[in-house]
Amino acid sequence: MGVLEILAEIFGAIYTFFRPIVTPIGQFMVSWITVVYSFLEANFYGELIFYIIICVIIMIAGIIVNIVWPGNIKGNIFSKGKPDEFKVKTEEEEDIVDSVKRCKDCGNPIGDADVCPLCGARN
Repeated sequence: MGVLEILAEIFGAIYTFFRPIVTPIGQFMVSWITVVYSFLEANFYGELIFYIIICVIIMIAGIIVNIVWPGNIKGNIFSKGKPDEFKVKTEEEEDIVDSVKRCKDCGNPIGDADVCPLCGARN
């Protein structure tokens, strides 16, 4: 049995497990998209201005979302947090790596042990 066949079996099992959830959602999506498409085709088939307006609205919404939530950093315009929460870590603050106890001979991290597991030296 090849790797692709194994992957196909895994994906098939996952799909079979989630079929009661995925199938109604898929049917709902197909039905509402069909209704919206038939409405747009019947009423706005030759008018490009309607589609241009929709495009502009989507672009403006995307710009606003990227300003408010620019990724892992909280937005600077609409943030409600205190300025101290957004403080960048400075070099004065102690790093967790610096607080680990190390062996005097080899520098291996030993934690709370008195004997280094790497070189056997007593500390």
